[in-house]
Amino acid sequence: MESLPILSPIQGLTTVILAVRGMVDGWFTRGLLGDALMWLLLKRLSLIRVKMEALAARFEAGTLRPRRARAAMAERVAPKGVRTAPVSRQVWPRRFAWLVRLGGWQVAGRGSQLRATLETPEMVALLIAAPQAARILRPLCWMLAVETSVLRPRPAGYVAEIVPAKIAVVAKERVRRPRPVVDWGRIPLPRGVLAAARRQGFGKVPPQEVD
Repeated sequence: MESLPILSPIQGLTTVILAVRGMVDGWFTRGLLGDALMWLLLKRLSLIRVKMEALAARFEAGTLRPRRARAAMAERVAPKGVRTAPVSRQVWPRRFAWLVRLGGWQVAGRGSQLRATLETPEMVALLIAAPQAARILRPLCWMLAVETSVLRPRPAGYVAEIVPAKIAVVAKERVRRPRPVVDWGRIPLPRGVLAAARRQGFGKVPPQEVD
């Protein structure tokens, strides 16, 4: 019995894409997909396959120039200045695992196959060398219920940058001194008032009468 050939990561990725394309064709014939969504889905799958095969070829040839993943394309602007959403944004589903909800366990099985392919050492090396691959594969992972965290592998010996914790600034407690108790009987009087009061006899004890 002949053993099955071992597929490279790119060949495994192509197998997943072709299998999903076959499912999409079957759904369209049964009326499960509209014309616009089917056309967008087939176009997206074809672009992912072509871009990843070209990226892997440059990586194996040593001519790959790594670059940062670009941001998403900005929305188109109508000629009269009215901002309208492109057709793909109106039709393309944005819910996580939306293709699995549509196709059931068969699509979920292809998602597991995709995750195993992305976790192979060869594919991990490609993702590290070419960050733009994560941008290409993100829509495929999203529709097949594969967490996008697998698209951000860490190289061997990676040490996370330790961010020093912020030192909490403790406010200095303000100690309030107790208010002094005022003895109203010993309040200093203006100058000359006390001497005048004494001349008038204030503060003197009257003599006691002797029987």
